[in-house]
Amino acid sequence: MNDRLSPEGLRYAQAVARTGSFSAAAREYDVTQPALSNAIRRLEKILGARLFERNTRGARPTIFGATILPRIDAALAALDAITAEARHWRAGEPRPVRIGVSPLISADVVARAHSAVAGLPGRGRGSLVLREADLSELRTALDDDELDLIVVPAVLPLTRYRHRVIGSEPVVLVEPGAGDAAGPANSASPADPAGPASPTEARAAAARIDDVARRTLLLVPDTCGLTTFTRDLLADRGLPLRAYSGEAASYRVLEDWAGMGLGSALLPRSKVTRVDSSVRPVVDARGAAITIAYEAAWDGASPIAGELEVLAELLAS
Repeated sequence: MNDRLSPEGLRYAQAVARTGSFSAAAREYDVTQPALSNAIRRLEKILGARLFERNTRGARPTIFGATILPRIDAALAALDAITAEARHWRAGEPRPVRIGVSPLISADVVARAHSAVAGLPGRGRGSLVLREADLSELRTALDDDELDLIVVPAVLPLTRYRHRVIGSEPVVLVEPGAGDAAGPANSASPADPAGPASPTEARAAAARIDDVARRTLLLVPDTCGLTTFTRDLLADRGLPLRAYSGEAASYRVLEDWAGMGLGSALLPRSKVTRVDSSVRPVVDARGAAITIAYEAAWDGASPIAGELEVLAELLAS
């Protein structure tokens, strides 16, 4: 007996699940209803259980069907991805790699992505299309196949996608004044392989996380991941967040407002741009540097999933 799954039978089953009707699925594929029913019956025989229950109102998945139909969807998506990839290559030139980045991602990471894509086999310097957007927009674009890969702070659950941490950077505390209003100094020094961001930071004692929790913190809208990171950083340690009642629109405004004495701000080191900002590295209770991690995420069923896997590895190296 031939026990191989037929793509035709899988597609018919998918159509029945989508339309809730054998007759509607048959019309969708322009086949007779008996032909579609026979194909699904052969599929059920191979699988060893019924996929659908039929009644006067149509068809609905059995318990077994509800379990197996998502796997059928995934299998057909993978087959379609193979066809799409072959079509791109037959056209003689693969489509550009579309990468979305959070505003929190440093220019260095973006430059590495540009170089990495250009170095992929069959690619060149014009093979990358970049898009910067908020986290919700990036995730929606990835869901809708408008982006191939996103690079974001590791603050979102991305269990549906392949994802990999590609790096991290130290978090610093931007304080009011020119360094003399920093509050109690702490002799702890973070293990910071990247070195200080500025002479000001080089001279500053580290700020312990419990000291940070006692300050009024300036925040940006919770769209880029920084505010989520700040909230989680404190909540995970059982510390309160004392937020300033207003809200800044950008990282530069956070620095400006800190300089005006409105509060303090936590920023990834790469986002500190003012040379006169009063900056201190942030450490945990044991004196280890607090860092923010970044990750790449992509759909494992993408027609260029292999390239995206290599790209993520290059970004992480």
